[in-house]
Amino acid sequence: MCKEKVVERFRELQRKLKEVYPDVDVALCELLGRRWSFVEGGSSNLSPFVKRIKVIERFGISIFYENSQDNLKEIIDFIRGYFNGDFFKEITK
Repeated sequence: MCKEKVVERFRELQRKLKEVYPDVDVALCELLGRRWSFVEGGSSNLSPFVKRIKVIERFGISIFYENSQDNLKEIIDFIRGYFNGDFFKEITK
């Protein structure tokens, strides 16, 4: 699995997510056993950590969002959509 491709995809996700949900910050994390190691991104303000979601085998996204219950399911679906389907098949070749 190519880490560079995952980071590139994450940056694209960050840009699109800010357009739709400007109050949401995300961080890409590499999963090292039970540890979530930050790779890129994070909260630019004091937004509280809300949720972690595993998006592909070795990577997950940490979500920072003040209004933690507002639109959370929509936000999670939006993020998962960026790492499903053709993208997953491409990076696991």
